[in-house]
Amino acid sequence: MSFCLLRQTCSWCRCFVYSFLSMQNPNVDLPVQCALLLLLLRIHQERLQAASKGLQVHVVGLSIHHADVEVREKLAIAEADWNAASNEICNTGTVVEASVLSTCNRFEVYYAASDARAAMADVTNYLAKRSGLPISTLRKNLFMLSSDDAVWHIMRVSGGLDSLIVGEGQILSQVRQCYLHSIEEDGCGGKVLARLLNNALAAGKRVRAETAISKGSVSISSAAVELTEMLSQADLQLPFSEARLAVVGAGKMTRLLITHLASRGLERITIVNRSEGRPKELQEQFPDVDIEIKLMDDLWDVVGRSDIVYTATSCVDYVIDAQKMEENGLAYQGRPMMLVDISVPRNVGDDCKKVSNACS
Repeated sequence: MSFCLLRQTCSWCRCFVYSFLSMQNPNVDLPVQCALLLLLLRIHQERLQAASKGLQVHVVGLSIHHADVEVREKLAIAEADWNAASNEICNTGTVVEASVLSTCNRFEVYYAASDARAAMADVTNYLAKRSGLPISTLRKNLFMLSSDDAVWHIMRVSGGLDSLIVGEGQILSQVRQCYLHSIEEDGCGGKVLARLLNNALAAGKRVRAETAISKGSVSISSAAVELTEMLSQADLQLPFSEARLAVVGAGKMTRLLITHLASRGLERITIVNRSEGRPKELQEQFPDVDIEIKLMDDLWDVVGRSDIVYTATSCVDYVIDAQKMEENGLAYQGRPMMLVDISVPRNVGDDCKKVSNACS
């Protein structure tokens, strides 16, 4: 049996074994020594093969196509924390490179590993721990892709083909940020992911340059404006141009909202935010729009005098819900209002749908 094993090893190993045997005491049971030595060599070879095995690209996540917002919002990560999450994933030991992409419509982890099964188990366990959801529930909502399928997926995402609104342009900027964060000093993107994400960026730019995919309504913000414009007369009994508008939050989504609102001739908007810094920047960017700035202490005063309220904050709790509306005297009475939530996690509670004078 020992000599059968010996024939299956490489020539270098056979020479090593023969040299080992020639140095042994003739009174020792050589077949036993040979079997033990071959076992050690076999283990050594397997470890070398595992170490030299090329890294494979994988992606695991959830999106509007696979998971409800109730699940997606539990995994949403602010951009400032993408690298921290990537480091936690790499600290599992089975993942060599990792990069997180978290947007309103998707949460995805791109990673490189040599042991696909072990890495997938560790990433899934991390997601379950972070979300607080059982793995059995999480797996019903997750998608998992490897190798070429993972590559094609990020190309589709960057090109806007996998978006809620096909061709939307914001996702390309988000993929770019994913790439830039991955190559930062505290990022976890190595040669594999850096090249993958960089190529995805190039593909996304080429798609928009060589096709008409980005024409028309190409963002959640623009779609929200079009929807409220279409429903204003029916739900609020007044033209969209006469509606009093407010936006809660002052980030990228708000900037896009103001861009599309201004293109429709709306000249007055109230922004409610925790601080005045970003709203003042928006005032400078849109000098032709009369932007009134209010802090969160004035939220309910602003909501009470607005016809349409857009919410676009990074808050993990509801900013507006039925109980808060009732406490502030805005529920089940007075004129109708429209609540438009374009945030993940959600800013407007589901129970607002039961409030008779609120359309959400």
